Amino acid sequence: MTFLDLAGISFSALIRHKLRSALTLLGIVIGILSVSAITSVVRGIDIYMAELLGSIGSQGFVVTKIGLAIGEEEYLKALRRKDIPASAAEAIKTGCPSVTNAAPFVRSMAEVKTARLSAEGVYVEGTNDDAQYTSDIGLDDGRYFSPYEIQHARQVCILGADVAERIFTSTGIVGQDVRINGRRFRVIGTHARMGTVFGMSQDSFVRIPFTAFEKIFGRGYSADISVRCRSQEDVPQAAQEVRAVMRRLRRLDLKEDDDFGILTSEALMRLWKDLSATVFLATIGVGSIALLVGGIGIMNIMFVSVKERTGEIGLRKAIGAKRRDILLQFLTESSMLCLVGGGIGVGMGILAGLLLSWKTSIPVSTGWLGIGLALVVSIGVGLFFGVYPAVKASSLPPAHALRDMK
Repeated sequence: MTFLDLAGISFSALIRHKLRSALTLLGIVIGILSVSAITSVVRGIDIYMAELLGSIGSQGFVVTKIGLAIGEEEYLKALRRKDIPASAAEAIKTGCPSVTNAAPFVRSMAEVKTARLSAEGVYVEGTNDDAQYTSDIGLDDGRYFSPYEIQHARQVCILGADVAERIFTSTGIVGQDVRINGRRFRVIGTHARMGTVFGMSQDSFVRIPFTAFEKIFGRGYSADISVRCRSQEDVPQAAQEVRAVMRRLRRLDLKEDDDFGILTSEALMRLWKDLSATVFLATIGVGSIALLVGGIGIMNIMFVSVKERTGEIGLRKAIGAKRRDILLQFLTESSMLCLVGGGIGVGMGILAGLLLSWKTSIPVSTGWLGIGLALVVSIGVGLFFGVYPAVKASSLPPAHALRDMK
């Protein structure tokens, strides 16, 4: 008997009991659906995070008050640390030979408006002229702050792309005035569009000199220091130099732990990999339980099928079918049932991932290897849970089986 013959017989048997077959598929569909959907999302975010951190720059890192605080207790402890003043950026730049640029970023939220239009909930970022070198994405028009404007707290600003579009309806934005918390600022530049991160815009900001920021909002804000090195190879050395300068500024003795964090692209990627691996393993656990339930359901259904088709088995043996033919017939039937369930699960998983990406902008990446693996697992479940019923069917004596024919 050829494989096509076996497939045809198995397909006919499944079609005769549509409702029973559909109910049996549920466990397989749910298991494959959950695994394929989460795998697509995790794989997509892996690629996205690598691109994002690469765009931030492998030649730099960020010094923060909190650092990589994992867990509520560690985070609350980090919140009690002393703030990092914006002036620390200059100490880092002058005290670290491997550092070429250091830009402080202090942030608050405010309303930004012109005479006719306004934008609420805008991030106001206080920084210096080195900020232009800490990202590969620069200005769309105009210029950055000058050292003189930083030193004398001039009320000049650079608009993010979203803010520029919301409060200006025409071109020629550079040179016009806006009001930030009621203070008049002259627009000297507009920033090129930076895009979104997980659906959140990175372009809803206004940058001003950090000295002007402190005049408006006060000095009760901790700064993040964005550091740039000459090359990627200099990052480890620069991080050690920055750590020494920060410990000196914070007046920490040799026995005290750092009360700040240094975030490199590699550290952030390792953190994400650890988190995504945990999520993936949890999903595999849920999917495995669903597949186990589905496999047990398939085994039960195959036992019922063997019982219902005892006469058919006897007749086939009587006219010359071998034990191997009966075994392969029922194994093919259980495998086909799981393959159909796996195919439906993969399709629904891809659609679920695409829907999630559409609604939240979370990236999704589905590889052919993942699809093929899901289908192979489906077939494997069918073979594993179909073996025992198939062996029982192939072991029926022809005479006993023929007695059950009606």
